[in-house]
Amino acid sequence: MSSFHLPSRAVALAVIGAMLAIVHIVPAAFAAVTFPDAAQPQLAVTAGERVFLAYGSGKDVFVVRADDGGATFALPVKVATVPGLRLGRRRGPRVAAHGDNVTVTVNTKDLLAFSSNDAGRTWTGPVVINDVPESAREGLHDLAGGPDGRLFATWLDLRLGKMTLFAAESVDAGRTWTSDVILYRSPGESICTCCHPSALFDAAGNLAVMWRNWIGESRDLWLMTRSAGSSDFSTPAKQGEGTWKIDGCPMDGGDIIARNNGSFDTVWQRAGEIFFHAGESAELRVAAGTQPVAVAHADGTWVVWQQGADLWSVQLSSAHVAGVPSLLVVGARFPVLAALPGGGAVLAYERGPDVMVERR
Repeated sequence: MSSFHLPSRAVALAVIGAMLAIVHIVPAAFAAVTFPDAAQPQLAVTAGERVFLAYGSGKDVFVVRADDGGATFALPVKVATVPGLRLGRRRGPRVAAHGDNVTVTVNTKDLLAFSSNDAGRTWTGPVVINDVPESAREGLHDLAGGPDGRLFATWLDLRLGKMTLFAAESVDAGRTWTSDVILYRSPGESICTCCHPSALFDAAGNLAVMWRNWIGESRDLWLMTRSAGSSDFSTPAKQGEGTWKIDGCPMDGGDIIARNNGSFDTVWQRAGEIFFHAGESAELRVAAGTQPVAVAHADGTWVVWQQGADLWSVQLSSAHVAGVPSLLVVGARFPVLAALPGGGAVLAYERGPDVMVERR
């Protein structure tokens, strides 16, 4: 296990499990937990503030649960050993939860789903989501869970010879899936080949999907939405006014933020800088950095990103920066955020060889 400084008021409890050691650190303001030898964390939160953390470790996929909004976590449960598990650079498990139903999706050469109907205690699967074998081999995907338990999976697919955005849905917690559909095919033949897509339902069941496009020499983030109860998506729209002409893939896909009014905001990286886009507003430069994630809160948006070897954050109010960017975590990468229904958020990230998660 890597070593790190414990705050002077922290209480450390070492719990040795059959496979993993977990160290609980409880400073005054939040709880942080370290999961050793782990990578690519993802979070899901239910209406009752039950938090699920999914991550990979070698060929194994784990889920761990907190029933108190992320203050304390139980021991990890192994979902499965997955030969050929894609892990790293935003490749890794995704998790969605609704009540006691929890679904984890992972990539090998195919996109696989595992399901639990007892809040992550036991698991069944895998079920293969993509209809054409090995078409999801790039390993980049996302999973969104709706307020009614519906699941939406989207992934980068190579069945047509050029990278295309595909999707499928499930209404039974991932045990069965609809046939694949082409969600978006670039007029330039291929979307960006190594940037993860994003998908998000809001509380009303509206859905947004974002991906990095590739048109001409430009690789920009594009978004389309679907209203609750509809099967039709809006016309794809480029995010922001600027463009990024780059001969190569930045391996950075951005994040979507849901608003209470049914609209969606986005945050993404362009040429080493973080930008925020809200509705009809002009793009807002946030700071230098990569790998941005964000969640909405009562007064605006909390954005976290990677800058060099550290994580930084800032508060946005409406469409302007409300504070000065500040150092959040030293020596960390690949942050993920999930908002808590009662306020606050849960933050997870890689730090050294480990995964850490904390309530903020």
